[in-house]
Amino acid sequence: MPQPHSINQIVSLSHDAVGWVFTWSWQMLLVLAGAWLALAIDRSRSATLRYRIWLIAILLAAALPLLNVICAHLPGPIILAPLPIVSTAAPPRDPIVPAAAPGFWWPSLVWPALFATWVMGAVVSLGRLAVSFWKVGEVKRAARIDTTSGVTAGCNASVVLPEDARAVPIRLSNDIQSPGLAGLFRPVILLPADIISWTTSEERASILMHELAHITRRDHLVSLLQSILKSLLFFHPMLRYACNQLSLERELACDDRVLALGTEPRAYAESILKAAERSFLTDVVHQTASFASKRKLERRIDMILDTNRTLWPSRQWRFLVLPLALMGGITWLVMPAANARIRTADPGSRPNEPSAQAAVATVRQTQSIPTVDSQTIWTDTVKRGPMVRKVRALGQLEPTTDGRFLAALQVPEVQTRRLELGQPASVDTRMGIVLGKVFHIYPRVTEGTRRVDIILEGQLPDGATSGIPVDGIIEIGRLDDVVYVGRPVHGREDSIIGLFKVAEDGKSATRVQVHLGISSVNSVQVIDGLNVGDKVILSDTSEYNSYDTIRLN
Repeated sequence: MPQPHSINQIVSLSHDAVGWVFTWSWQMLLVLAGAWLALAIDRSRSATLRYRIWLIAILLAAALPLLNVICAHLPGPIILAPLPIVSTAAPPRDPIVPAAAPGFWWPSLVWPALFATWVMGAVVSLGRLAVSFWKVGEVKRAARIDTTSGVTAGCNASVVLPEDARAVPIRLSNDIQSPGLAGLFRPVILLPADIISWTTSEERASILMHELAHITRRDHLVSLLQSILKSLLFFHPMLRYACNQLSLERELACDDRVLALGTEPRAYAESILKAAERSFLTDVVHQTASFASKRKLERRIDMILDTNRTLWPSRQWRFLVLPLALMGGITWLVMPAANARIRTADPGSRPNEPSAQAAVATVRQTQSIPTVDSQTIWTDTVKRGPMVRKVRALGQLEPTTDGRFLAALQVPEVQTRRLELGQPASVDTRMGIVLGKVFHIYPRVTEGTRRVDIILEGQLPDGATSGIPVDGIIEIGRLDDVVYVGRPVHGREDSIIGLFKVAEDGKSATRVQVHLGISSVNSVQVIDGLNVGDKVILSDTSEYNSYDTIRLN
C-alpha cells in the first residue's frame, strides 16, 4: 500500500501539472482572442494577410510555455527585506515541534484524476496522429513515380507550369481519390492514378500549381504543428477554431497564388469541384485541401470567381501593425512577473571605505573606545552538537473544503528549496501553537515568495478563525555534530561577517571574521573563526563598525 507521503508527492506533482496546462490554456485563449479581434476589424481583404495573422497567433500560443519560463527567470527588482527584530533581553525560544506522522487529504485526489484525464486524452490524440502519419507514409511508398509523359504531358498546351512543379516529385496512387501532399522534409505530390480520366490538362496544371504553392509556403510543416497542438490541448475550443480558420485561409491564399500565375478562374473552380466530388484521403496529416465543410467549399469557389478580390495588397505591413501590437500587448500582459530579488541590508558587509575615511576611523579608535551596556546586548556561546534546521514564515489561516484549517505561509523562495511534503511544522496563532505538516508547495513565485500550505492536525485555540495572521515554523532537517551559534542579526547563510567576541573577563569584546554556513531560524553553523565555548554578540552592532574593540560594563 502506498505511503501517505508518496501519495502527497503524486498529488503535488499532479496539481503542478494541471496548473501548468490551465495556465497555458487561458493564456492561449486570450492571445487567440486578440487575433480574432484584430481580424474582425481587418480591412485588407487578403487571405494571405489573414493567414499570417492566424499563423503568428498560433506560433505565439505554442511558445507561451517557453515564454513563461523565460519571464519567470528574468531578474526582477531588488527588494530590501527588513531585518529581523531581536529582543535585547533574551533570545526567542523555539516552539517544540514533535515529529508527526504525515497523513493524507483524500479530496485532493481530484488533481491526479484531472492530470490522468489530460494525459489519456493527449496520448490518444497523439496516437491517432502518429497512425495517420504512418498511413500517409505507406501510401507514399506504395505510389508509383509519374513520368512526364503522363500527368504533366499536355499541360503546356493550355498553361505553362512553373519550373518548380517539374522539380517536385509527383506520384500516382490507387489508394487515394483526390490530390494531396505526403512527406515532411521532402514532400511529394500525390495524385489519384486515374486523374487523367476525369480532368483536363488545364485542370491538372491548376491542381499541381495549388499543391506546389503549399510546398513553397511550407504549409505541411505548419499543418503538423497544428495537429500536435490540437492533440496536446484537445479540449480547447478556441484553439480548434483558430486552427480551422488557419486551414481555410491557407487554402484561400494558395488559390490566390494559383490565380496570380495566370490560371483561368472558371477552369480552376471546376478542378476544385471535381476533386470535391470524389472521396479524399482520410486521416492525412498533410492533406491541405479540405472539402469536409460545404460552407468552406462555397467560400473558396466564391473567392476564386470574385473579380474584386485582393490578391496581393500593397503595403501589407501597415495591415499587420494593429494585429501584432494587439497580440504582443496581450502576450506581455499574461506573462508572469519577473522574480524579485530579496536582499537583506548588511552593514557589516559594505564595501571598503576610501583610505581617507579609514584613516579617520583609525584616529577615532585611538582616541576613544566606546562603552556598551551589557544589559542591552544579546550574546550566545558557540556549541557543538546536533542543530535542527527550520524555516520560518508568516501567513494566515484558511479553511479547507472538508472543514479543516490550513496555514497559508509566504516563504521566501530561497528557503523553499529544501522543503518537502510531510515535514513537521508548528503554527503560532498568537493564541496558542498548533501542530501540522507541509501539505502543498506552490510552484509560482510572487514577489520573491512562494506559498506553502501547512495542514493543521491539532485543535485550534478558542478565538482562532479564518483570516487571522499566523507565524509558522517548518522543520526541514537536522545536522549532527556541527559547531553552531545563535543566528546574528545580520548573519546570512554561507557568508563572512564581523562579530564581536567577548573576552574571558567579560569586560571587552574584539571583532573577528566569522565564516557562517547553513542557517536555521535561530541558529547558524560556524565553519571558521570561532571555537566551541567562545561567546559572541549577536545583536545589531552596526553603529560600532568603525571599531575593532568595544568595552562592556
